[in-house]
Amino acid sequence: MKKKHVEFLLIIPALILFAIIAYHYNFIQDDAFISYRYAANYLNGDGLVYNIGEHIEGFTNFGWVVYLIMWGSWGVDYIAVSQITGFLFGLGIIYLTFLIGRMLFTVENKWFVYLPVYLVGVNLSLAYWSPAGLETAAFAFTAMLSVYLYLRRSWLLIFSLAVGVWIRPEGALVAGLLLIVEAVLERRMPWFTLRCALTALVMSLPLVVFKLLYYGSILPNPFYAKTGFDMEQLFSGLEYVGRFMSHYGFYGFGLVIPLVFIRRLSTKVKIIWLFTVLYTLYIVLVGGDVLKVHRFFIPLLGLSAILVAVSIFLLISGLKPRIRYMILIVVAVPLMILTYILPKDFINHYNDYEKRFTRKLSAQAQNLKDSDPRDFSVAIATIGIFGYELIGHEIIDMVGLTDSTIARYSEDPIEGMETTWKERKHNTKYLLQRGPDYIVFSTGIKPSAPAERALFLYPQFLNSYRALGWFYSGDRTDGTGVLNTAFKKMRPIEGEIKATYPVAYVQYYKTGLDAYTRGDHRTAIQNYDKALAISPRPYCADLVYGKARSHMLLGEHNIARPILNNLIKRDSLLYTAHKELYMYDMIDGDLQKAEIHKRWLKQLVPWYFPRIDTLVTRMVEARRQAGN
Repeated sequence: MKKKHVEFLLIIPALILFAIIAYHYNFIQDDAFISYRYAANYLNGDGLVYNIGEHIEGFTNFGWVVYLIMWGSWGVDYIAVSQITGFLFGLGIIYLTFLIGRMLFTVENKWFVYLPVYLVGVNLSLAYWSPAGLETAAFAFTAMLSVYLYLRRSWLLIFSLAVGVWIRPEGALVAGLLLIVEAVLERRMPWFTLRCALTALVMSLPLVVFKLLYYGSILPNPFYAKTGFDMEQLFSGLEYVGRFMSHYGFYGFGLVIPLVFIRRLSTKVKIIWLFTVLYTLYIVLVGGDVLKVHRFFIPLLGLSAILVAVSIFLLISGLKPRIRYMILIVVAVPLMILTYILPKDFINHYNDYEKRFTRKLSAQAQNLKDSDPRDFSVAIATIGIFGYELIGHEIIDMVGLTDSTIARYSEDPIEGMETTWKERKHNTKYLLQRGPDYIVFSTGIKPSAPAERALFLYPQFLNSYRALGWFYSGDRTDGTGVLNTAFKKMRPIEGEIKATYPVAYVQYYKTGLDAYTRGDHRTAIQNYDKALAISPRPYCADLVYGKARSHMLLGEHNIARPILNNLIKRDSLLYTAHKELYMYDMIDGDLQKAEIHKRWLKQLVPWYFPRIDTLVTRMVEARRQAGN
């Protein structure tokens, strides 16, 4: 058997391990549905747009979207294609790791080549992102291929750089970093990379011209929605990098050891080390990624693993070959186990969350379609699968990814507004001026994103919008579930749109909702009261209901019921108060009052029946059994 065939056979187990893990994590990331919606609109004849008639480039993967459209035009399921293609590129990254490693180690040290191959093969993040529908693995492959071709001084680097730019804007970053690497290490003008980069730029001119003519901008709209720099972003980037190093980088082992032995490094190793360091610095400066699970590090997985193998070799290179191989075997197994185990809980959490999140938002979009036959509009901060399910409806992205006004003319950050969201741009006045028929929060009733919390500062939102709910059981089989909530515009938006409510009021309300979710209703009530104490009139109806609900769950019905009655007198459109009072009256046997609330419920949330009557029957039966 030929040597090349034997070498390939030795990496097949790594490819199989990757395939098994990828199958386990198989899912589609919510953001992938943004690209799918662009593809669907184009294939429907409405242009390469998110909302029909709005020429805004709300995606950062132009070439990937065009690739999906090509398959879709042939009648092939482009969603399946995106997953299969990503998976194949994941396999390609493992093979590239082998090819680059083989360039660095001599024949007598060939077994060191396979350590990085297997470290990448069991890398959970690569298996997580490759079939997730995004361009992540495709771009990572082109970035790594560019490094490989640069190491070989191959003019094919031109094509890998050009393809990288078409897939993601960061393709230009790869070219820039290679220019710096060549200039620093060769201490002269980087003519080779410069020629390749300029030729790749010429090949990318059709893309540039199209963007200028069609979208009016070279840079995609998310660039304007996400860019900005402050110390908080820098700390976020450091945290992001630190988490990667603790999961896969063995706390910087592969970066520190080569620096110690810098004079003994070959030119090729220096290239890989410097490129990895510079790319990592870029990740720090941009603040990491809003999507977790190390997505920004996928282009570096193979190079980082190679540097780990090089570091081990440097530390034991003075020993006899047999001893070196024994140490390699002893070290390789625990390193592979650590690579698999260290990030496992972290990645499992986000994988489970993302699957549940997309299922819930998909159901919520379907709820709106089923209950409202109009051509309604929706504002939401997470536009992925929700927007894809509502193709043809106007979707306003509250954080500005597909809305140029919010992205480019964001309101100033609200002083004192606490948030964990990376996307902080918003324009609440503009949003309310557009007056969407529905506003949907990413976490249901609870405002999480700055764009969501800012709404509670405006009386127009509090006066015009009321929450509606649809029961959602998710994966539960015990009959329990949650409410999928959307805020519906019930009244016209009137008056000067101006923030009049204090920021602290929103913070207290959010803290109260967090406590409610934990089941800590005393703390929830305390925070609701703090919010009410500093809130101007009219009080937020949902906040007052939240207080009543917590009293109910504490069994303090003598407090909850009067609050609910007062709410209904003030605002008959609050379905949640009608729901609780209907249940109270049915349990008490006051059918005349119950019928009034039932008529309101059938007008506001007719889909809530017969479930609510089932709940009442259970409660009446529980009370009867308790009385016996």
